[in-house]
Amino acid sequence: MVYLLDFPVHIATATSHFILAIMSLTGTIVHIVTGAFTRGVRRTACLAIGVLIGAQFGAAMSNRVKGVWIIRGLAGALGIVGIRILLKAL
Repeated sequence: MVYLLDFPVHIATATSHFILAIMSLTGTIVHIVTGAFTRGVRRTACLAIGVLIGAQFGAAMSNRVKGVWIIRGLAGALGIVGIRILLKAL
């Protein structure tokens, strides 16, 4: 969104996180309703509370951080996730 559609970084990241939150919520609800997710519901609820609190903190912090650092931080986090997935596959 930033490079192709020329969106400001703050708007692009907020939009992306909003869509991810909706998709995660619907996926979790579907798994609970179908019975595929019987263990860990309490852990998921605690995680959701933490996400809500962390999102408020992140939104306040994003006003102080330049867009280039947001992109670098997201790229670094994605790199760490990729390395973790590769290590688990081995």
